[in-house]
Amino acid sequence: MKQYLLVILVLISFQAFAQKKIKVEEDRMNIGGGKNPCLIVTIYEATEDDINSGWKSIMKGYNGKVSSKDGGHMADNVVIKDLSNNTCDVYYKTEKVNEKEFKLIVAVNLGGAFMNPSDHSTQNNYFKKLMKDFAAKTSMDAIGDQLKDAEKALSKLESAQSSLEKDQNSLKSDIEKYKSKIKSAEDDLAKNNTDQTKKKSEIEAQKKVVETITKKKDAVN
Repeated sequence: MKQYLLVILVLISFQAFAQKKIKVEEDRMNIGGGKNPCLIVTIYEATEDDINSGWKSIMKGYNGKVSSKDGGHMADNVVIKDLSNNTCDVYYKTEKVNEKEFKLIVAVNLGGAFMNPSDHSTQNNYFKKLMKDFAAKTSMDAIGDQLKDAEKALSKLESAQSSLEKDQNSLKSDIEKYKSKIKSAEDDLAKNNTDQTKKKSEIEAQKKVVETITKKKDAVN
């Protein structure tokens, strides 16, 4: 029953996720030591730990040194060579929307100024794409894990069904054997009854023979 419920829950999650669009939004929030421009993306189905560790891995891939900062994290001296050889500091944190959704909030200090769409369109667009791709992959990886669990549950259910079918065939075979034995026993019982009736007649006849001989014996003085 637990496996069946797991499959149902995964299907419901897939249906809900299919109605979601991964979109990176722009806002100003308290991050990086003040209310700064930031980018926000919603990630579905993944855990907060998965999101933080995943984004940390990306930042380390850009040579950033990640540490905890003001309730979130900071990747220090990030170098994105596709943009520039200059370093930047990337501040990020997560906010829980519900059990199935988290927001990843990212603000980038380019060195004296925080990245914003009007003054740093190239950098802003780069991070928007980076975050969108990350959100899509992280969401799909999480759903992929759910799918693996659901497939395992399905495999177990199918194996159990196959076992039940084998048991059913074995029981049907046993029933046919028992029916055959019962028919044979019924035939033997009918023959036994006939033989008993015949034997009783023979006994009665033999009793008369014994009585007759006994009388002959008694008649001899």
